[in-house]
Amino acid sequence: MKKFLLSASVVAGLFAQPTVEQLQKQIELLQQQLNQLKTSQQKVEKKVDEQNDRYYKKVSPVVVNSHLFWGYDLRTAFDYLNKQTTSGLTYNIAPDMTGQSGHQFAGVVTGQTDKKDHIGQVLQNRIILTGVYKPADNLKATVRVEANKVFGMTSINSMNQPFQNVDWVVNETPDDANIRIKEAFFNYWFGPDNGLMFSAGRRPATQGFPANLVDEDNANSPLGHLINMEFDGFSFEVGNSLFSKLSDKFADWGTWIKFCLGRGYTASNGKWSLNNTQPDYTKGNAHHADFGGFLLIPYDDGQYSLKTETVWAFNLQGFKMAFTGPSTFVADMATLGNYFGENAVFAAQGIGDGISDFLDNTTAFVSWAFSETRPKSGQTMLGSDKKRTGHSIWVGADMPGFADNDRFGLSYVNGSKYWRSFTYGEDTLAGSIAAVRGHAFDVYYNHQIIPHLTAQLRYTYIKYNHPGSDAFFGDMGNPDNTMFSYVKKAKDIRAYIRYNF
Repeated sequence: MKKFLLSASVVAGLFAQPTVEQLQKQIELLQQQLNQLKTSQQKVEKKVDEQNDRYYKKVSPVVVNSHLFWGYDLRTAFDYLNKQTTSGLTYNIAPDMTGQSGHQFAGVVTGQTDKKDHIGQVLQNRIILTGVYKPADNLKATVRVEANKVFGMTSINSMNQPFQNVDWVVNETPDDANIRIKEAFFNYWFGPDNGLMFSAGRRPATQGFPANLVDEDNANSPLGHLINMEFDGFSFEVGNSLFSKLSDKFADWGTWIKFCLGRGYTASNGKWSLNNTQPDYTKGNAHHADFGGFLLIPYDDGQYSLKTETVWAFNLQGFKMAFTGPSTFVADMATLGNYFGENAVFAAQGIGDGISDFLDNTTAFVSWAFSETRPKSGQTMLGSDKKRTGHSIWVGADMPGFADNDRFGLSYVNGSKYWRSFTYGEDTLAGSIAAVRGHAFDVYYNHQIIPHLTAQLRYTYIKYNHPGSDAFFGDMGNPDNTMFSYVKKAKDIRAYIRYNF
């Protein structure tokens, strides 16, 4: 680029005592030189832009658009598992092709077992690719695909494990190398001050607060204590800017609300149904399982917050078991009833104000959740034909580690006999700590090796006071079903290394 130098005469003239006429000529000369500089600079910038356009079109057309974000997340993990089962009957179940739409399962009691420790060692690779495109300030589209593979495994989706690839857990359970859609949705902001938001698609419904703290991920909108599973649906948000128009207090409180509606299970048939009495894509004998609710944030000042979530679920599915002989039984998947849940979380992102750097960078939380099952007439949920309520409390903290950018955390969960949450996708192979009927401890340490490359060591301990915490709402989830052997204690020691950019 050419350098621009003011002429000596102009400089001298500025410090002399010129006449009005001389001063006018000097100003005109200076303006001419400034115009020359501007023209020269524009030519250079145009040439650079043309070179950049040629380069990006040839090499990387994606990055020409500054509104496109691309994320890459690779985690290689090792889990050492120890699950202790109680004494009781053992069984095998497999789909019975004579059942309706494959929803009937035949079971065989295989014998009696004593209390036993089961050891597992699992190596897995999880890859998540994220694309976010924002063509306008009020429109954003997100897609996230994931493969979660066990080392050396092609697939474990066998006849004896028919629920491995259920829609809302498939991305959270290690299996094969297939890439699946984890999230695909758009957000559209509109209305006064863009204070309203509408979203549709495969919504982000895992890694809600406080479940996200373990892996230092951004929190998604559903709270992780009550819901930590994927679903397809819609959401509508009324932002704080509109609440602020009602009262200045709402502006200070950071109040906002989001309404959600989704489907967890469809009763519609697919293509080429084996049952010719039900044409393609028409509704079968079961009912759609739908979710609805809202997330209300009454207070969030950036440090202290109170978040609440209210959920209704309709036509939930579960097994109904019936013995057909001394050692045989059938299990039918049936529509059992509805569900109501409530969750309130108080969180502090920084304790106090300037007491210490440690407290300033500590996140602490207390989460309380409530659930109620509502069986339909003639059906049972969790082993009872009456409404059953349960509750759970989850407390914990995420704190600075021993080195810069390191974090460690611990948490404790306690759940009652009839507590039930939607947390099949909880990121621990030992089981869902949020869903436990009993108590669980979880402790982890995240160490940053270099920026974007971290390592984690995590220990999880779960003690079940009742069976069925991670099962469906039917007889398999019966908290009094102690006839069959079930997991009484579970431990998971996890170590991983993760690249995230």
